[in-house]
Amino acid sequence: MRAVFVVLIVLASGFDHAKHATSTQDALACAHCHATTKNVLAKPGHAACFGKCHGPTPVMPARGKKLVVEPQRERVCTTCHTQTALAGTDKRAFAVLPPSPAEFVLSIGHKRHAAVACAQCHPQRPAATHVRCANCHDGGAGKGPTMALCTSCHLRADPTQPQPEARLLVRSTFSHGKHAARSTAGAKCTTCHVVDTDARELPHPTAKTCSIAGCHDAKAGFPTTAACTRCHQDVPAIKFVVARPDKAFSHTKHLPYVAFVACSTCHPIAKSGEVGLASHAQCASCHDDDFGSRDPFTCGACHDATEPWRKLIPDRPSLPKSEFGTSLDHGKHAAACASCHSLTTPTTQLRPPRGHAACTGQGCHANAGGAPPSFTFCAGCHDLGLADRREGQRITARWSVRKQFVHAKHERGLDGNALACAACHVDLSGRDLLSLATPPKSTCAPCHDGQVSFKLTGTACTRCHPSR
Repeated sequence: MRAVFVVLIVLASGFDHAKHATSTQDALACAHCHATTKNVLAKPGHAACFGKCHGPTPVMPARGKKLVVEPQRERVCTTCHTQTALAGTDKRAFAVLPPSPAEFVLSIGHKRHAAVACAQCHPQRPAATHVRCANCHDGGAGKGPTMALCTSCHLRADPTQPQPEARLLVRSTFSHGKHAARSTAGAKCTTCHVVDTDARELPHPTAKTCSIAGCHDAKAGFPTTAACTRCHQDVPAIKFVVARPDKAFSHTKHLPYVAFVACSTCHPIAKSGEVGLASHAQCASCHDDDFGSRDPFTCGACHDATEPWRKLIPDRPSLPKSEFGTSLDHGKHAAACASCHSLTTPTTQLRPPRGHAACTGQGCHANAGGAPPSFTFCAGCHDLGLADRREGQRITARWSVRKQFVHAKHERGLDGNALACAACHVDLSGRDLLSLATPPKSTCAPCHDGQVSFKLTGTACTRCHPSR
């Protein structure tokens, strides 16, 4: 089967080739309406419509006179002309209606024309379509079919099937002339249009063919991952729907691929010590095929959509809790507890704020200088999976009060003043929170004496210690 790859023929609104081909009269040959002069296809004129088919040819009025159209023939005229044009007095205004959806498609195949130079059919300057073909399709020996055999190339389109159309268009911004002038490679069609000798259709360029060295590689030109709308501004006619991942990015899932890569490879560290988000360049190093796909999947892991002609917003929320845990020796950090433990969320009490804001004080850690470890040595504090392991051990620990205890209810002592953290956490010598000693029962006794609050002895143990 020959490849059908590009819409060629468009027609004035209203005219139906299928209706005329199956009329009660003999099927009309293409040349009956579309005469050719030196292999240049002419537009149908009145002579093609009137006479044998639609009666006498209308008499064009003199300048300044109105065209008179009989009511019974008005339907024939308005197949090509608007009623407004017919009602005018200037015959130059008898323009045809805008083109309608295509009824024909062109079937030639680049494989069959591999020996023909690209510029023969695709010249830099516009040229009449049939003129490009006339040198070969002249009926000579060893050449293609004569131009008079229209159906050798033009096949009737199936209106029930979607027309082939590029999904990621760059027509508004791309210039063949500008790219050809930049380099020898840019002047060769096959640099971008990679021709597969077994393919029946010429494939569209992909993001990968644009990002080769010397082109859009972030050196010679802006990278293809920088800003989609710099190239893609045209919205295709067909609906663009791409499946979106149902989960946000997971470090745990990517661990087999990034275990031996420094965290700063993806997360740049600012001078303030704050961690930046990964950019397209970091993702594309692994997902380059998907970035250049017409049905990208990776984009939706972060963005609200995947249409490259839109200004996409990273709207995917972070995971509900951190995948990492922080190891910190409280004995070496003599700062006030509240300088780090200042944030309470719906699921966590007195957690340190996100980022490095609690660590960047004078004399503490810094991107350059300061106490070790440096911010660029992420593993000095952060351990993937530690948060989950720590939470599991806390919950399952003997006599754990983790589920019941609320710091906010215990923030003031008997005298009404703020209660220092060390009043309960009397031992801060642990390396991290897993080894940090649990407050002893004696720190609870002054309040839980049966008068200020329920007493520690008795049968109400589960008020603090729920069963596991």
